[in-house]
Amino acid sequence: MSAVASRSRHKAAAAAAPPRVWMVSPTFDLFFFVATALVVLGPWVAIERYHVKPFLVLAAVAIVSNGPHLISTWTRVYLDGNERWRRPFAYWVIPGAIAAAVVYFVMHEGARSTTLRTVLFYWAWWHFLAQNWGILRIYQRRAGEADKRVVLLERTVLYVGALFPLLRRLHTGPWTLFGSPIRHPDVPRWLVNGMAWGLAALAALYLAVLIMRALRGQAVHIIRPLMIAASCFAFFVPFVLIKRSGTAAFAAAACWHGLQYLGIVWFYNRNRWKDGVDKRATVVSWVSQPRRGVPYFLMLLALAGLLYAGLTVGAMLVWDAQTWGALVWLSFTFGHYWLDGVIWKLRKKEVSRQLVAPA
Repeated sequence: MSAVASRSRHKAAAAAAPPRVWMVSPTFDLFFFVATALVVLGPWVAIERYHVKPFLVLAAVAIVSNGPHLISTWTRVYLDGNERWRRPFAYWVIPGAIAAAVVYFVMHEGARSTTLRTVLFYWAWWHFLAQNWGILRIYQRRAGEADKRVVLLERTVLYVGALFPLLRRLHTGPWTLFGSPIRHPDVPRWLVNGMAWGLAALAALYLAVLIMRALRGQAVHIIRPLMIAASCFAFFVPFVLIKRSGTAAFAAAACWHGLQYLGIVWFYNRNRWKDGVDKRATVVSWVSQPRRGVPYFLMLLALAGLLYAGLTVGAMLVWDAQTWGALVWLSFTFGHYWLDGVIWKLRKKEVSRQLVAPA
């Protein structure tokens, strides 16, 4: 009877305990999912004040953020023997078809294919937004508020906060990306201004809701409004403030997105492999063990370096650097966008188990 009573008390205490909202720690979460938004200021200052060449900004982002973040997807798919052939159509056939489509358009429209640049522009915007919504959704679920009205309000503020800068960019330009024009609708000024006022009204409403919740003694988890504000800021600077170069604007947003992604994938891998090294994923499971953050990031850098080295060698042997780079980089980037849409569904138990309520 005493053992049964002890277990009952333990369950009751667990049920009464407040939810563990932070994923890793306040410091880690605030750095990777909030403070990383500040990196967009670097390209803005470099381009608008010092007139740095957009290529240099893009190259810096490729080394610091974009390359390692693309490799991070491989740690979830191709470097894990348990996962590699689990979804052959999604993991191999579709990425192969995407690569074939990239080859087709590059061969027919050239390395500066307008079609591919247009797809990249809009798909990247959606990809960045979807990642922020996914991370915000994790915090909502960890707080036990996934089905409350405030969730709908938070999602609306987040989406409008990304849509307004996009519409502003489509209205004012620049309408180029990597030296190629992008196809775009003619967005009227009244729609841009209306979206701006709508965002301001939604933000005021959201702030009022948070204040009312605090006055009623309800929990207000600061990470969620901070993350929404950071997301709006990180979309605003590249799409509104960076006016001289569409390429630099893309690089700024991609740098922020990549750093966020490194944080969330590391968190997933740490929980996925916390029980020890798996012989079917020896390397990734070893570097994902606790207190191996440095070897983990060095592995990503090394693999990204091999990828860039392959681009360099390929450019010397086949076609030119611009054509070869477009073929390989766009294939990997679009494949990454596709794979992320497959592997990061919170409704899937294996994802929810590692991200929402890890032990």
